[in-house]
Amino acid sequence: RLAESIEQGHDILSKLGVEVHGTNLEARVQETKDLLAPYADDELLNSKQMIDPTMIMAMKFLGKLEFGMTLIMPKSVPYVTFKIIQLSLTHGMSPVSPVAFAYYGSYLAKQGNISEGYHYVK
Repeated sequence: RLAESIEQGHDILSKLGVEVHGTNLEARVQETKDLLAPYADDELLNSKQMIDPTMIMAMKFLGKLEFGMTLIMPKSVPYVTFKIIQLSLTHGMSPVSPVAFAYYGSYLAKQGNISEGYHYVK
């Protein structure tokens, strides 16, 4: 049933104009690093709040998708994480944003970049 829920989540996100997919994980990691590079810590911490109701709804689905995928599709979780970060930087932060930054930091640490990973989870 969880797999069906994940598929339905993807369908709903698609209807909201948000696509989550990818085949080249390293390219997505680099893209996310490039997106975050211009932001100082204070800028991220004091970013505007997300106000677009469609994006807020999409973020809620992404957060649930991220959690569900952790259980049955862990290798696909980074694609959801990177999408949440991208939308957060573009449309503003939501309650789901900090979770994605924690996942991102954890991913970086698992790849051996502990200091950079810690930077996003502290």
